[in-house]
Amino acid sequence: MFKKSLALFLVLWVSSINVWYSYNQEVECSSDSVFSEYSCTQCFDGWEKSEWAYISLLSDDWENVSGVSKVLYTEQQKMPIMHNLTGDASWSQTPSSEDFWSYTEDFENLYSEEQLGYVLQPGQSVKWLESNLSYAYSLDTNTASKGENIWLLVYSILSHNILDSGEVSMNTEPHNECVLYKSWDENDVTPTTPETLPQTGPAEFLLLLILAMILGFGIVRFRNS
Repeated sequence: MFKKSLALFLVLWVSSINVWYSYNQEVECSSDSVFSEYSCTQCFDGWEKSEWAYISLLSDDWENVSGVSKVLYTEQQKMPIMHNLTGDASWSQTPSSEDFWSYTEDFENLYSEEQLGYVLQPGQSVKWLESNLSYAYSLDTNTASKGENIWLLVYSILSHNILDSGEVSMNTEPHNECVLYKSWDENDVTPTTPETLPQTGPAEFLLLLILAMILGFGIVRFRNS
């Protein structure tokens, strides 16, 4: 039981690190052409990922930076999509894509009977969507070169302005938040120059050999005591 609990803790801890890096840095959408290809309006650097990487505990914020209230209808929303950008990397959703995402309690509290949707006031933000516990994206194979684009996670939010008359504007474009992941090759390690060993003559070599034998004997006795 303890081993299972420890394993679960390590998985969640490593996953939380992946998530932290996923949202660590917002970048200009002009920094990579892939952002324009997917009509991204807000862009993030998801850092480099190696084979067998897990990305979980994901969430997204809905922000109202305008001067008017906005309303969101869940019926119009599309769940986030992970786009594979290369044939040299394959991914899967663990355990599956079903029930991967859910709306948060804070978001549910924004429901308005008057608007029959979720209303966010000017200047407010809310974590509206999150991945369920133990669900993750898994990088199953990766032979892509280091630094190559491999994934693009796109969160699409479609909301509407509430006009002064109380009517809802239907003319709106989705706000696409994109997180770009690149390949990290664990085999791409810069070799270090080996240290030069000091020159020793026969007497010095014999002395070192005797000392090594004494130390080895002492370690064995310590382990057996």
